[in-house]
Amino acid sequence: MNGVRTVFKHIRSRNKIYHILYTAMAVVFLAMIVWATVKNRGQSPTALLSEGNVAFETGWQMADGSEADMDHLHKMPSVQPYQEQSVSNTLPADLGEGKSLCFRSKNIIYRVYVDGELRYEPIKRESSVYNRSLGTRWSYVPLYAADAGASIEIRFQTVYKSARACIDHLTLGLAAGEITGTFTGKTVAFSTCLLLLFAGLLLIVADIPANMQKDKNHELLYLGLFAISIAIWCLAETNLLQFYTDDSRLLQTISCCSLMLIPIPLLLYLDAAFGFRKKWVMKTICTLSVVEFFLCIVLHFTGIMDFHETLTLTHVLLAVSAVLLLYTIVKNALTARESSVRNIYKAIRTVGLMSICFATGIDIVRYYRAHNSDSAMFVRIGLLLFILCYGSASLERMVNAVKLGMQAEFVSQLAYRDGLTGVGNRTAFQEWLEELEGKKKEYPGIAIMMFDVNDLKYVNDHLGHQRGDDLIVGSADIIKSALEAVEGSCYRIGGDEFAGILVGEKVEERCEKVMALFKDAMDCYNAVPSQSIRISIAGGYAVYDAAQEDEMLMDVYQQADVRMYENKKQIKSKQIKPEEFYRGR
Repeated sequence: MNGVRTVFKHIRSRNKIYHILYTAMAVVFLAMIVWATVKNRGQSPTALLSEGNVAFETGWQMADGSEADMDHLHKMPSVQPYQEQSVSNTLPADLGEGKSLCFRSKNIIYRVYVDGELRYEPIKRESSVYNRSLGTRWSYVPLYAADAGASIEIRFQTVYKSARACIDHLTLGLAAGEITGTFTGKTVAFSTCLLLLFAGLLLIVADIPANMQKDKNHELLYLGLFAISIAIWCLAETNLLQFYTDDSRLLQTISCCSLMLIPIPLLLYLDAAFGFRKKWVMKTICTLSVVEFFLCIVLHFTGIMDFHETLTLTHVLLAVSAVLLLYTIVKNALTARESSVRNIYKAIRTVGLMSICFATGIDIVRYYRAHNSDSAMFVRIGLLLFILCYGSASLERMVNAVKLGMQAEFVSQLAYRDGLTGVGNRTAFQEWLEELEGKKKEYPGIAIMMFDVNDLKYVNDHLGHQRGDDLIVGSADIIKSALEAVEGSCYRIGGDEFAGILVGEKVEERCEKVMALFKDAMDCYNAVPSQSIRISIAGGYAVYDAAQEDEMLMDVYQQADVRMYENKKQIKSKQIKPEEFYRGR
């Protein structure tokens, strides 16, 4: 034992050296990167592409000559839903070649004219699934050097009375620069969404092995579904997916509908993780969420209100779910008595809770104040922290549960396995025999085989118990292999006694095959000159006769035992005695 400890201590010492060396390598690598970055800092490709691009947000006028509030077109007195209005401006005299008018529109239908000539109109795909507006859309209107000093006009219609309608981020310059700048500015947001999506998928996958036990708890599954719903909504809100699909109407529908999928997995997670004393609360909110979803579907497809117009209902349910989330977690944090180890996960969950609460509150205020930038900016960060914090705590509990399940399974295996040979033990044999007794008429045939290892006492007394164990293990391997070849089960029911059970079709034919197989295996084993022990096994079998109604499987067992002893006598009458066989070995 001391030698083993010395070896492991040496290995740890050697690995420690590698840890130190690898750390030094990483430090040098990072230093090289930082040094090269600082010394050779220059303009990024985005800055080079955007060089010369200028803001074009001032000077826009309504048709009546009044100044246009491009950020809040829906608040202009003359603007009414589905009534065409226009805003116009004059292009600069030094426009140059290859420039574009770049802007973002929200909840409007529009066309762009240059000197009264239609220059750009977005493709307006039609589907009963879509909302009435084009949603949020990036547009890049091509301009030419001949357009210098020309009048540019955007004719538009708003589609909602209360929802924000705008044309913002107006720029004149290279479209490539603006597109690259948009992607650069949204990189963190987009990456966070992908991390949320990956975290959700990871939690769902982790739920599968975590629930391969009797006491199932799907909190990882529910948390994963919650994360994926949030991730889909946040991805749509980044407005970057338009560059992959160019279908802004579909993306707006995805954004609205994904919000309706959030409450149910959130509530199911809370119930699975913490448990609701008043189950009716969880059931009521989940039912309301289902009703709200299908109500919005009906209102949308009947043309009464589209998904965007029913967002208030969704926000109310989300607010109720958020309040319940806050209440449940705070109550659990205040009442739960946890060990010092669990306090770490309690602190982690507190960080996650604070993150989601503050982030959600900030973005709700920003949404209703019609903030121009990304409406899910803080929610993404808060939710990522929330999912990671609570996912780690839930995963820790699940891992412990899996460990306990594996330990229970291991203990169960010990109770039914022979420690030396690994085959079933006497308990397993008796329980399987009792189970078969109750339903023996359901099977086409049942056979019991008995085996006895010869010479075990002599080997133990004269060659030692280690050699006796070798004899038992070798015999078990031969018997087990023969039985498994015909789909039979093997058991060690005594020191040198083994049993087999065969169930199903043609059991007598299969028993004969077992006898032949294990005899051939013994001959092959004993034919090797270097073998220090001889394997000699007696065997016999009996088959249950369904025609004899009073026959018990125990009777079959006894018949097999009698035939095995008959075979044992035959073997001993022909076989060299052990004292002669082992003389001189």
